[in-house]
Formats: sequence, structure tokens, C-alpha cells
Amino acid sequence: MGSADGSTTNDKKKNVHRDSDIVEINEKHGPLYNAIPRMHPAAAIILCLLNICAPGFGTLISSFTVFCGAQTKISKRRNAFLLNLLAAFLQMVTFLVIVGWIWSILWGMNFVQIALKKDDDVKIPYYARRQSSVDFLT
Repeated sequence: MGSADGSTTNDKKKNVHRDSDIVEINEKHGPLYNAIPRMHPAAAIILCLLNICAPGFGTLISSFTVFCGAQTKISKRRNAFLLNLLAAFLQMVTFLVIVGWIWSILWGMNFVQIALKKDDDVKIPYYARRQSSVDFLT
């Protein structure tokens, strides 16, 4: 049962979905996640393993890497340091109810993911030059 132009209703639905594209997805993270320092991958793996064996201690050590030049998404180093200390303390305290241990493992995995992530924050703009279809005589 096609229409007069020979297309079916399924073809029309496909055309509708073809026009809609996702341009960009930005994740929003909280202040504790934004305070995680970007370390060398080897240091991130070691601190991840330390977080697995002794919950919170990898996070505690990572908080001091902020003063050693590790970058965070938070502009003030003191605030990033204090937020990392808070995360380490909460991981150690909640370890007794297993929540801190799981949180500490996930935090260690975040260390490694952030260390291995490429710089996508620096985006090079792409400019398309549109040419005129009309020729001007000079």
C-alpha cells in the first residue's frame, strides 16, 4: 500500500529518522569527580591497585599529586586537594559497610580512565567556507 509517488509509509519514517542527528554529548560530573587529578598512567594504575587493597589510601595519595603538578578540572589546587582528602576520608570510613570499598575501586578505575583519556577538551573549530553560486563580474 504505497502512496502516489511509490513510497511506503516505512520509507517516510526512515526519512524522518535520517534527519535527526546527535551533535554532541557533554557529561556533567560533580565536584568530587572533577577534583580527581590527571596522573601518569603508571601512577594511576598503582594507586588503583592500592585503592583495591586498602580502600581510600590510593585516593589519599592522589590528593597530594595535585601539588606535584597533576591537573584537575577544578581551577584552585587547594580546593581540589581538600575534595580529594574528603573523598579519601569518606572511603575509609564507609569501608566498614562495604560501600567505601566499592567506591574506592570505582575511584581507582576513574584514575586509570582519566590518565588514559586523550585531550578532547581542546577542540579545533572547523569552518566550512560556503561558495557563492552567483558569479560577479568585475
